[in-house]
Amino acid sequence: MSKWGALFFRYVFETGDEKRLKKMKQDLSDLHIRRDIAYLPDAGEERGHLLDIYEQKGADGPLPVMVNIHGGGLFASYKEVNANFNYEWARRGYRTVSISYRRIPEVTLKEQIDDVMAALRFIAAHKKELWLKSDRFYLTGDSAGALLALYALSLNGGAALRRAFHQEETGLSFQAAGFISIFLDTQRDDLMKCVSDRVLADDAKDEPFAEYILDPVRMLDQADYPPLYLLTGAQDAIRKDTMKLAAALDARGMAYQLKDFPKGKERALDHVFAVKFPKWPESREAFDGMIRYFKEAKQDEKEG
Repeated sequence: MSKWGALFFRYVFETGDEKRLKKMKQDLSDLHIRRDIAYLPDAGEERGHLLDIYEQKGADGPLPVMVNIHGGGLFASYKEVNANFNYEWARRGYRTVSISYRRIPEVTLKEQIDDVMAALRFIAAHKKELWLKSDRFYLTGDSAGALLALYALSLNGGAALRRAFHQEETGLSFQAAGFISIFLDTQRDDLMKCVSDRVLADDAKDEPFAEYILDPVRMLDQADYPPLYLLTGAQDAIRKDTMKLAAALDARGMAYQLKDFPKGKERALDHVFAVKFPKWPESREAFDGMIRYFKEAKQDEKEG
């Protein structure tokens, strides 16, 4: 039931995204896009092991780097679904790396985390040839991509977590991160409950990482984190996930900022609206707020 439910929702999600993206075609003559760079050797056969890099034409020097992890409920989509979002980051002066990963039900959440960590290690090892040499690396993710970004930050900042997940260091350091409408709870009681019994393999229930797969909030006590920017809104179908994370960060005195949009007056500001429709005024406000917070985090680091 869960496997077929995930495949059904994948079809629904991807069909809707395809229609939306077809309506939003735009002039890309100002951008340089390097597509389908393999970050693991099997990428010729595995579409989930590819990444893209976006930047403005004529961009020179060590620009800040934005690494983006797309959403899709853990079971749908690849990096292309966030194309318009990544165009916006590139036009705002960031070299933007967009990562794909394999999906549930073909793999588990643990294997998706493996993919993201492998992509980050690849970026770190090839910064020079990828033109990504910079002292300013940032991370963004939306929905399930934000969950994967949280895992990546947690493993990046916690040696004990890396051991639990059987991971090596990435070699990257992130100055700040932005989580858009995070899909935080892996054990769900809503329409996305079809993934709940697919996030952890039956033979992995005794593994040291199992507790963190079933309850990601547990990781917050096991790692050091950069400042976090959280984005949600009154019309976000899983707003409670972002608010749960905000409460957990508050309880631990961790550095973050929350942008919680009220109900839209002219349009529905629904789940990950800033990613789906980055040219909306509210989306531009979201970009501006996140960038301002990132700059403040960089300034605080210098002063510290």
